[in-house]
Amino acid sequence: MTSFDSEYAHKVAIQELQVRYSIAIDSGDYNILDDIFTPDAVGIYGRPYIGIEEIKKAMFDGCDYLTSVQHLNGNHWASIQGVNATAGCYLHVIQHLVDTPGGDLHEMGGVYDDQLIFTDNGWRITERKITIKWSKGNTLIRDSKPR
Repeated sequence: MTSFDSEYAHKVAIQELQVRYSIAIDSGDYNILDDIFTPDAVGIYGRPYIGIEEIKKAMFDGCDYLTSVQHLNGNHWASIQGVNATAGCYLHVIQHLVDTPGGDLHEMGGVYDDQLIFTDNGWRITERKITIKWSKGNTLIRDSKPR
């Protein structure tokens, strides 16, 4: 395999990790995140969540009450430096909550920025930061989450 082939294979593996993250959240199977993040990872979703258990709880609290949620990722990128990588992708999230006064949908678009490390088990995210660029729809859906 040439170095180009190897770099391409690593970038595809990172993209697959980013997609699996969305599948974990959308399916409600938050234990999949154990194979995406390092145990001590940091998720920055408005505020930092430290460690995989705190990240999983944040995802549960932020999404599990919804009727459904769907993440669409695109424009993936990655820059690999040895066993470390900087990567990211655009996101479009559609949140659905039946019978919400004012409408059942809320949408957001933005960017995920990731720091990764190559481990014995493949690439893992050490830090993920979400930056929301826009939102539309019924914000009551976000405000309706249980506290």
